[in-house]
Amino acid sequence: MYLCGLLRKAQTQINSYETVLSAYFGILRNGTKNRKGNAMSKAIQDKNRLYLILSPLVQFGARCHYNHFVVRGLDKLPTQGAYIIAPCHQQALMEPLAVLNFSPKPPVFLARSDIFARPTVRAILTFLKILPVYRIRDGKENLSKNDDIFAKSRDVLLDGYPLCLMAEGRHNNKHRLLPLVKGMFRIAGETQKKLGDHPLYIVPTGIDFDEYEEPYSNLVVNIGDPIPVQPFMETFESNEPVALNQMRDALAPALRAQMHDIRSEEHYDAIYDLGNIATRPLLKSKKLKNNAWNRFKMRQLVATTMDRRLNEAPDTTLPLLDKAKSYRNICKKMRINVKTACFHNSILVTLLPLLALAGLVTAAVLFAPVRWVLLFMLLCYPTTFVPTSLVVRRMIKDPQFRSSVNYGIRFFSTILYTIAIGLVMCFANGLWMSQLWDIGPWWGLVAVAWAHLGARLSGPTVAMLRKTRRNLCYWTLWLFKHSSIQRLGLLQKEIGQALANDK
Repeated sequence: MYLCGLLRKAQTQINSYETVLSAYFGILRNGTKNRKGNAMSKAIQDKNRLYLILSPLVQFGARCHYNHFVVRGLDKLPTQGAYIIAPCHQQALMEPLAVLNFSPKPPVFLARSDIFARPTVRAILTFLKILPVYRIRDGKENLSKNDDIFAKSRDVLLDGYPLCLMAEGRHNNKHRLLPLVKGMFRIAGETQKKLGDHPLYIVPTGIDFDEYEEPYSNLVVNIGDPIPVQPFMETFESNEPVALNQMRDALAPALRAQMHDIRSEEHYDAIYDLGNIATRPLLKSKKLKNNAWNRFKMRQLVATTMDRRLNEAPDTTLPLLDKAKSYRNICKKMRINVKTACFHNSILVTLLPLLALAGLVTAAVLFAPVRWVLLFMLLCYPTTFVPTSLVVRRMIKDPQFRSSVNYGIRFFSTILYTIAIGLVMCFANGLWMSQLWDIGPWWGLVAVAWAHLGARLSGPTVAMLRKTRRNLCYWTLWLFKHSSIQRLGLLQKEIGQALANDK
């Protein structure tokens, strides 16, 4: 009974906290009250001081979540007229964070309504400029609420702010564009009506993750040519359903051209592996640098080439897919990742990081100043080496949510930890001063500054360590299973030549 009483008391306390948070974010959203006590209405796109303070920090955290964060096509964003950003959707939160990083003005997002269920979450999401969209699965009685949401969306565009809608309406666990939903095009048509001769555009935006779950991987944003809505308006006013289909048929191929899009369901896995296997030989044949953008372009090239070849000449294409399957089977038998086998470095390049690491450890053991500096750096920013992704993998069943949850855990824990360690360094006189040098309470600012620098260096550091580990795995197998490794090399060469010679 006593335990039940404690649980009821805890639930009451949690509900009271939620009420306070909802009220707080509600004030931030709706503005202050006038003398009569009535809330002064404030649109979701209006400027908010706290949002403007937090937004750069969130953007910085999103960039630090990746090793390379590449954005191409910024010059294609319209400078005259309103526009809707239409990205593909393969993660939960990470695409909106990517859009937030390149949008010149704070965008307003639309997201599925079920995540707005709790009042606290709803208040926070609204503060973050996210509006709910109701789908048929949310109940037919709720679909009428979209009228108000669409009206607010039109107001966002009319005020000159970008609106971001995930074109597919739901996230996808594969590198493939799903059928597009029509809500975006209805908003576009109704907004263009109000804009008159002032243009409105839909901007197709491809967002590609080379790893869905691992932090410090690579992210590529590829912005396409904007699609004007005005050419569809004559049909929209006379036959709206036809116009919506026309806009959808215009956006779908434009969006596929900006992303890694594997159309074949039957051969998806083989084509995905083929993209990784052929990337290195293709880069070499085209004399391109081995960087995140060029690797994305080669994977994209392989996907479109195989889609075309499967339609035009399936008999000559299937043997190439069989080679990709053989490559994966050999890797599976040796318990090695396909990407590890595809992108291994030479023995010399593999040993250089190990020699540098050995030298650093030796210096830390022999010289106290080096040791204390390294310990100080690790104390100020330990997040780099905390394997939160392993915890998230156990907690979250949907793989498309794992990266988002992992980012949230690392971001908020880092903010709290940085504040705490900064305060400790300010007031813990003598803790580090006797080992390094005495700068008094300024150690707090040093700790906060290093946390920011450490976050920026985390991606390259972890990527280098991860690649070194994979290279060691590859060269160990090269010693003990030399024939299988040779077979992989031969298959990679044959696949690369076949695709390089494709016309």
